[in-house]
Amino acid sequence: MTQSLEKIQDLSLYYWLKSFVNPMVTIVDSFPVQDLVVPSVSIEADVINGYFLELGSRKQEQIRIWIIDVFALNKSQRDEIGYVIYNELDNEIPVYDYNEGFPPSVMTPTQLGILDMIEKKLKIIRVYPELVDQLYYRCEITFSTLYRSF
Repeated sequence: MTQSLEKIQDLSLYYWLKSFVNPMVTIVDSFPVQDLVVPSVSIEADVINGYFLELGSRKQEQIRIWIIDVFALNKSQRDEIGYVIYNELDNEIPVYDYNEGFPPSVMTPTQLGILDMIEKKLKIIRVYPELVDQLYYRCEITFSTLYRSF
């Protein structure tokens, strides 16, 4: 089954995170709702805004909004993971054709384009010890991208 460009972008962000985040940090492809592993980072697509490029054309560009949640053992770990990801967002994010296969069997699928950064924000999320079984520290990085094909 051929995957949509949106799903390929989702996968590209997942593998992009895995490429530079400390291997001791678990990367998950959605917000963890059960069995939270700390430290971990989750990536989730939030909103897709499509807009037409010219009057009468059916071709649309998409601005996508993403959320990365960081769950850490302490404030220092949360800050370090969050700042590394936040700063790495200044670089273009490559979008690869995962219809060709996945790592490790296919290490470098064909690059289809990039996700260009439009805006980014890092926000500290307060976790109240009386509301959770396991105390952790959290931040949320939200950012928006525009896909550029080659």
